[in-house]
Amino acid sequence: MKDSSTKMDKNTIRENLRNARISLGLSQADVAEDIGISVTAYQKIENGKTRILNDNFSKCANIFGMSLSELVNGFVPIKNADAVLTDVKEKYGLKMKIQENDFRSELQEKNREIERLKGVIKDKEDTIAAQKLLIGQLIERNKD
Repeated sequence: MKDSSTKMDKNTIRENLRNARISLGLSQADVAEDIGISVTAYQKIENGKTRILNDNFSKCANIFGMSLSELVNGFVPIKNADAVLTDVKEKYGLKMKIQENDFRSELQEKNREIERLKGVIKDKEDTIAAQKLLIGQLIERNKD
């Protein structure tokens, strides 16, 4: 009885073969010719109807310009984690600077709006004070 992990691994390997071939713009016929098998035989490998032989698997890895482990796992292992981490830190730092600049611009805009509104309020207060003064004068005139 086959367990599901074996089936998944075979499916993963088939997908990796297909993805690697497509990413290089190669046809099934191109790969079949390069490893020395018929197109039908290669199609059966990608379709999961036939298991790929180790020798053919090595040839595929060479054609695709990757190691066997890269082809099996479907990804290129990180060769220099420090360089990748530094790159991520730089990208994160750049994004943070952009967000900080956007925030500062927005804050400056809000401060300008606050100052404008303070001016509007001052004008309204001056108008109210002038109207109170006029009302007071009118009340005094009406008393006389």
